[in-house]
Amino acid sequence: MTQSLGARTTLVTGMHPDFPVHVLDGIEVRATAVADLPRYANTYDAAGNRSQILLSPGEPLAIVPHLVRGEEPDVVMYAPAYHEFRKAPLRFRDSLTAVALQGPLRAVGGEGQVVHHPEPMAAASRFVRPGWIAFFSDEDTPDPEALARHLAASQTLAILTRGHNGATLFELDGTAQHWPALPATPVDPTGAGDCFAAAFMVRLAETDDLAMAMQFALAAGALAVEGSGISGLPSRAAIEARMNREAA
Repeated sequence: MTQSLGARTTLVTGMHPDFPVHVLDGIEVRATAVADLPRYANTYDAAGNRSQILLSPGEPLAIVPHLVRGEEPDVVMYAPAYHEFRKAPLRFRDSLTAVALQGPLRAVGGEGQVVHHPEPMAAASRFVRPGWIAFFSDEDTPDPEALARHLAASQTLAILTRGHNGATLFELDGTAQHWPALPATPVDPTGAGDCFAAAFMVRLAETDDLAMAMQFALAAGALAVEGSGISGLPSRAAIEARMNREAA
């Protein structure tokens, strides 16, 4: 997603030997070899509500320090798919840093069904730091606003995405501001939250303006649900065109 926005992107991850690396053309990949990664089966009902089965939890993932030593990126995003990390792995002193909390907020019930983590505040707290930004959705935990306010009180900016209801920003001073979603015709909602988060971080790094970043991310999310898979990732031009269309 960040590549489609014109940002130079480095992916630090674990990778199975059989992974089709050609789908990552144009992205610098620094990977450690792993035998298995977290895998899910997603299904959606007529209202767009998702059910997930965890097919595999994967194996612990180590971000080897030499892969990133001496670098200070403009933006760092941690996005564990499940429980590959026990906590946020590395801290960059001057980078704008975010974490996607969907994976850490997941637990598994009977027959591999993904359920809410029984201790969401404790799970989230292991992955955030003061001054960071946390993304999660209102489907990720039973009381998402309580978690968002908890994170904000701990000096983590919390962004709660709400699907067709938009997104809410919980700031460090305890205030919350809501933005409505842009109209969209959903085709495939998988990955829309990640697309939203990536667009938000890129635009925030460019502008240092939360409102501009939110508007940009909402347009990116609307476009993402209208496409399918990686081919549905929107370009910067498409995002700006959607923003201009809605503003007209």
